[in-house]
Amino acid sequence: MKKAVIYARYSSNGQTEQSIEGQIRRCREFAETNNLLIVNEYVDRAKTATNNNRPAFQQMLFDSSFHKFDFVIVYAVDRFSRNDIDYNIDKKTLLTNGVNLLSATESIGVNADGSENLGGILTEGILVAVAKYFSRELSKKVKRGQFESLQKGTFLGGKYLYGYKVENKKILKDKQQAEVVQMIFDLYLSGESTIDIALLLKEQGIYNNKGNPFSHNTIMWMLKNKKYIGIFNYGNYSYTNYYPPIIEKEKFDMVQKLIENNKYRPARAKAKTDYLLSGKLFCGYCKSHMNGESGTSHTGTIHNYYKCSNRKGSKGCHKKTIKKLWIEDLVINATINYILTPTTIQKISTQIIQLQENNREQKVVDIIKQELNQTNMQIKNLIDAIKQGIYTNSTKEELQTLEAKKESLQEKLEMAEYTAEHFITKEMVEHWMRQFINFSNSEQDRKNLVTYFVHKVIAYDDKIIIIYNHYGNNTKEIDINEIEEIEKHEDEVCLCKHSLHQREWIDSKNINPFLLQQLE
Repeated sequence: MKKAVIYARYSSNGQTEQSIEGQIRRCREFAETNNLLIVNEYVDRAKTATNNNRPAFQQMLFDSSFHKFDFVIVYAVDRFSRNDIDYNIDKKTLLTNGVNLLSATESIGVNADGSENLGGILTEGILVAVAKYFSRELSKKVKRGQFESLQKGTFLGGKYLYGYKVENKKILKDKQQAEVVQMIFDLYLSGESTIDIALLLKEQGIYNNKGNPFSHNTIMWMLKNKKYIGIFNYGNYSYTNYYPPIIEKEKFDMVQKLIENNKYRPARAKAKTDYLLSGKLFCGYCKSHMNGESGTSHTGTIHNYYKCSNRKGSKGCHKKTIKKLWIEDLVINATINYILTPTTIQKISTQIIQLQENNREQKVVDIIKQELNQTNMQIKNLIDAIKQGIYTNSTKEELQTLEAKKESLQEKLEMAEYTAEHFITKEMVEHWMRQFINFSNSEQDRKNLVTYFVHKVIAYDDKIIIIYNHYGNNTKEIDINEIEEIEKHEDEVCLCKHSLHQREWIDSKNINPFLLQQLE
């Protein structure tokens, strides 16, 4: 029997310990149904999923490296993370350690037996994206309330800046600390370094709000902080005098100029090339991964390309290398033209909802309601019997059992109704997919397109095969000869690219319009 652990989490937003119990109960039911042995539980209480700084979560990731369990079961993927970047990184950590992620209520990329669920891969990506979307919507609502507080001059809470204090929810100057702030600015203007200022403050027994010595980095941060001149930037808005000014603007500007003059300019770091198809591009001949590599020509030009990982000397694979930008653009354009069409969007959306129907919580809600009604009827019958004088020890025990069952069913019903209300709909999926139609070709857009839709790219010397993350007709084959035909007529195409002749030429050759973009 394979081993699994449970990860459960609730945020402080209207959720309680009861939601943890409901999550764990459902995960245990899922494990029992799929013949998995639960060996541990990891629980984070009142912790957000917009980042992975959660004690139990980090402990679970660490423990996965010891190979003592095969699966991590979560109630839903948004319990694991609401941040798509953290989700993919942390899931990769589990996979590296030989551990798969399972959802007790959703169809995702892996089945309970460890086999790949191709249709669930796309579902999983969309579930994470939708969770991130709703998390940001909630953040916007919170910020609206914070903007109201800012307009009224009310302190938002949390840590406040050295030099200030809070009374009756208003920020006021702390006279003693404000004098220290003024001294720091004066010392820097006099030529003292931030290191020397930090040492001087320590010698004088002056410490920060936590009771620790000031570091030189903290001193520099204070010198650049516009709050000391009464300017507080929040989002796209700027507020004046939310913090009472401690430093005159003229002195603050002089310090900024001095910081600029004294700034150490480090050598520009070598840019890291991001290979979009890393882990997804395979050699069609030996089935090995094609890895991203770079080389410098004799002229100093850097060339980025993909090379078969099995291409080693005369005995290795002889698959030709592929230019990075060429293959990435080809996959991006093919995906836009093949996947992001109204017909395909509707087909994939329907497919996802059908996959989710297998776990549709509304069915569970109906079943629980029916069982709860039956339990209530049994309780009523027992109470009626007691009223008629029929009361024994067994009657009392049966009533207590039914009351406990009723309480348990009510908890299950609450959890099921919550899940049913937050289930993704066909309209939500279609809306999410349509956002990619207005493709900006930014680095993030390109990453998202490949991450969510492309399952695998198989490269031969004469063709490219793209396999997408959905069932059915999910394979697109592009004949390289077709592209070479364009390259042979590159001059002809470029000379008349805006003319009717070009359009007729493309149509006569039966060439897909998106391939033309390779030459533009």
